[in-house]
Amino acid sequence: MLLDANAPRHQNYRNICKFAHGTPIVARKSFRHYFGEFREIGLFISFFILSPKKMKMILLSFFGLLNFVNADMKMMLVWGQPNSVQKAIINRTLTWNECIDTCYDSQECVMAWKADDICVMYNYNAISSVSQTTSVNESIVAWKVDAPIGECPKGTNAPTFDNQNATGTLFVDYVPSKWARHVNYNIYSDGDVWKMSYSVNYSCNKNFLGYVGHADGSGLCTVDFYDEEGSYSYDWSMMLCKNFTNGTLAGLIYPEHFAWFEDDVRTNLFPLLKTPQTYARMDGMRTTACRATPKTAECMSPQGFTFAGPPVTTFENYNWVTDASAMATPDDNCLVLVFDNNNTPKVDVKGCSGATSPLSAHVALCSTPAWKFNIVRVN
Repeated sequence: MLLDANAPRHQNYRNICKFAHGTPIVARKSFRHYFGEFREIGLFISFFILSPKKMKMILLSFFGLLNFVNADMKMMLVWGQPNSVQKAIINRTLTWNECIDTCYDSQECVMAWKADDICVMYNYNAISSVSQTTSVNESIVAWKVDAPIGECPKGTNAPTFDNQNATGTLFVDYVPSKWARHVNYNIYSDGDVWKMSYSVNYSCNKNFLGYVGHADGSGLCTVDFYDEEGSYSYDWSMMLCKNFTNGTLAGLIYPEHFAWFEDDVRTNLFPLLKTPQTYARMDGMRTTACRATPKTAECMSPQGFTFAGPPVTTFENYNWVTDASAMATPDDNCLVLVFDNNNTPKVDVKGCSGATSPLSAHVALCSTPAWKFNIVRVN
């Protein structure tokens, strides 16, 4: 049975809004969802993959900072019964209150069901449909949904009050072998049945092996290729990035970009290359106009170069061998990151063809903006 309005208000159970026949029985908790409390979360993942081909993708460790907006979520308790337990998580030891709290704290759970004395929890990808019932059935479900801060919502037929979709947002990052993802879901009424649709926005996809986060919540998906014998041209490197990742050569802007690629090349590629000295292809080709006047202020700025990916807006974090006007040969019009043993990598302007000098371009750095990999499902 549902607890009555005079039940003790234990602090562990204040995340609950209870409804019977569309009328609130008791509101017993209102506070910000846990991911609203933590403004930044660090991710660290490390694994190693080799392709069967000569051009190998090597992983990489990454550390990213992810920002989240505040969200107020509550567990809405209503009469209802799921129509399937096929993908559900069944726990026979938790009490009902513990079941509710466990679902509330879970990164993936969106609903808990009191099946007699058994706790049944449903992640966002496990719900097919839920029948709306009455107190006669004594079957209770608890939906995790957005709600007004500090109060339970009002209306009929919770949680889809007055035929308005209930919504929720999840952030999932607890599985190190999977990409972090945002999940947005909608609970809607279809006759006497509740159904749910959701969309998943992954930080990166399987084509990439690393993630670099930015302070504003955006990020960069990264991967690199290497050839221990040949030398990549700019065009060939761009083709690799396009064909294998649907990305481009990496446009490096933030210190974190340089640090990530430096760490990966040193840690994972140097042991595989025949030399610790190499150029690494990156995004940036000098414009045709600036090839005649490379030393002008405009030509020494990002405006003097074209970028296949998101434009580089500043060279502030570029550690140059000389400066952006470097042009030892007429072919020296493409940006490279220079690795020279244990020295800090520096940016230079070298040949766009594979015949670079004095070093070869054994490495290509690829990237694409993160958080654009969406999957939508509607029941």
